[in-house]
Amino acid sequence: MTFLSDQEISWIKTLLKKIDFLSNASEEEISQIANSVEKKQYKPGQSIIFQGEISNCLYIINKGRVSVNITDGREKKKVAELSSGDYFGEISLLEPTGATATLKAEEPCLIYAITSDDFKKIVENRPSIIEILKRKIAQRKGSVSSTKK
Repeated sequence: MTFLSDQEISWIKTLLKKIDFLSNASEEEISQIANSVEKKQYKPGQSIIFQGEISNCLYIINKGRVSVNITDGREKKKVAELSSGDYFGEISLLEPTGATATLKAEEPCLIYAITSDDFKKIVENRPSIIEILKRKIAQRKGSVSSTKK
């Protein structure tokens, strides 16, 4: 576990409050999530997660740019670019699943990750958060499948 300063915890809380499916999380839940994150750093060109790789983390980008690439057969296609405040991996918060894309650091990145186990412990009694997350996942799955066509 990486030690985080009070300033980093404060910044993580700010990032978490901007995530749509956490919009009705309490201040205490936001604090618990912020204190559960692990800080990860990536160099330009380094893969964060590979398409098909089983993941159990939500990743929140603090600094840097991340490319989202989908391989369909032999064709590799860049479908999006993410930056500070964006997140990915939310599907794995509900169920360990293969990543729908390969995500790669385009520049030095500082990313915070929270495991599905930690997330579930914090929000287990908040069905509204889980429902909002399920809707967000359905939207995102729909947008990924439409970019493959």
